[in-house]
Amino acid sequence: MASPNGRTGTHDTPAWRAAATAILVAAALPPAVFYVLRSQGISQWLALTLSGAVPAVRMAVTAATQRRVNGFEAFMIGMLAVRIVTSLLTGSPRVILVKDAGLGAAAGLWILGTLLTAKPFAFQAGQSWLGPATAAAREAAWHVSPALRSGLTRLTALWGCAQLLDGAAGMLVALLLPVEAVPALNRAKGLALLSAVLLATLSCSRRYRRRHALSLFGSTPLITGKEGRSP
Repeated sequence: MASPNGRTGTHDTPAWRAAATAILVAAALPPAVFYVLRSQGISQWLALTLSGAVPAVRMAVTAATQRRVNGFEAFMIGMLAVRIVTSLLTGSPRVILVKDAGLGAAAGLWILGTLLTAKPFAFQAGQSWLGPATAAAREAAWHVSPALRSGLTRLTALWGCAQLLDGAAGMLVALLLPVEAVPALNRAKGLALLSAVLLATLSCSRRYRRRHALSLFGSTPLITGKEGRSP
């Protein structure tokens, strides 16, 4: 990731790698664990319950190691804890699958809800990926750059709507299709939608850099009293 001086730095790279790893774990590992357990003769209900605990355990370990949790991480840990508890209270695999998709939709609503707060989710997420110096510069830029605020607000709306759509579609899949097929189909759908959102995010970030001479993520925005095109 670019550092404030425009060069590629080393301090922010681990943060991006950690974010990518977290997404991979949340998206790919639970269905893999589910199908491995099913191949060993574990019941659908228990396999779903155990596979759903994987992201929660990882997030809890990460939070304990780093000794800090941002708002979204706290929300997701809480949601995953609710998932595990409620899974133990029901013996229906289909109920678990519908509930999982419902939690995804709830996450989308939470992201959209941050539009009503002082700083939307896209800003908060970016700060958690950056090193201290770049994060501090981006924090300062937030207060003086209307373009930065507008861009990150729009990205938050995009991410929230995409997550809400993913959750709603996942509920339909969980209700209508065979239980055994749902984990793989919902993960494939989620990854396809995530890929589309990431491409849109990259396109938006590049367009803002060209138009306003600032970066939505990573490098320090170029603040010169008023925003304009880069020379």
